[in-house]
Amino acid sequence: MTDVLIIGAGIIGAACAWRLAQAGLSVTVLDRTAPGSEASQAALGVLTFHGRPGTMPQPLRVLAQMSRDFYPAIIQELQEAVGEHVYFRQEGQLILAINDDDLASLEETLRVNRADGVVLEQFSIEEALSMEPNLNPEIAGALYSPNGAWVDNTALTQAIVRAAQKAGATFEQAEVTSVESHGGRVIGVRAGETLHEADWVVLAAGAWSGRIEGVPGLPVRPRRGQAYSVEGSYFERVIHSPRAYIVPKGSTQTMLGATVEDVGFDVTNTPEGLGAISKGAFEISPILETSTFAGAWAGLRPGTPDDLPFIGALPEFPNLVIATGHFRNGILLAPITADLVRQIVLSESATIDISPFSPAREFLVS
Repeated sequence: MTDVLIIGAGIIGAACAWRLAQAGLSVTVLDRTAPGSEASQAALGVLTFHGRPGTMPQPLRVLAQMSRDFYPAIIQELQEAVGEHVYFRQEGQLILAINDDDLASLEETLRVNRADGVVLEQFSIEEALSMEPNLNPEIAGALYSPNGAWVDNTALTQAIVRAAQKAGATFEQAEVTSVESHGGRVIGVRAGETLHEADWVVLAAGAWSGRIEGVPGLPVRPRRGQAYSVEGSYFERVIHSPRAYIVPKGSTQTMLGATVEDVGFDVTNTPEGLGAISKGAFEISPILETSTFAGAWAGLRPGTPDDLPFIGALPEFPNLVIATGHFRNGILLAPITADLVRQIVLSESATIDISPFSPAREFLVS
């Protein structure tokens, strides 16, 4: 019997496996697909909080800032652990108001983030264009976040998987259908006809977490995100607007994203979705209208009713830890989530208050 069984081999599950295996526990990860092949590879790798500034809950802003600050050390740790370079760049980010109607949102972004101690600089249009000449010269306003960063999320996830394996974790392809319990504790999970027994179970199955039987009342639903890339390098850093964002991918491609759609488990690309991305991206940079299309993709983000992740043990089953519902922030929040899960399993004091992310919390959603 293994010490910890993790359901889900995306970046959250893999990161949890890595930290738990490093702590000397025997860890098995089960997933119906290959590690990192769902939302973790469909993300764009932007290491910043995704959401409207007026709706960013303060506990999540704190969690996001802590997790982002982990990244430089984690990239170095992975380099030493598996000998592979993961492309990470901390060139900052520009946050734009495209027109006068966007200025109120930009001002709210500045106010909220400065109140939390986040470094944000208000740029003139000339300063923004000097930094990124391919911007639309008719933008209405700009903020600069010097701590903004981007990571190659696909390479990152695979490096974490290999680091977890090197630390002793095992990854197996199997579709978990239920969590099995007895006497107020979980005893393992069932995949097909096989019962995999474990002292602890961590549910990190992303958008599929709500479909696992035996887990009471976990309202996780899929939220499709479409994105596409074009040939060529147009920007040095991530560019945000209220309707789109642009991400430079090395020196050869530029990524454009992303939709948020309630369409169930449909991962197809649609003309409507890609058209909405294009409209928002072309507002940021009209030069992209003549760029060469390189490819499109879609992934399913795990959403919750209040857009906060679930991190913590279920009261009904104290040895069942939930680590899912990260919505658009899975790549950003993977490091801190893994540390918190390790602290729960090892009965250590949590580094922060995780009660706002409790799987048993009450939802107050307008």
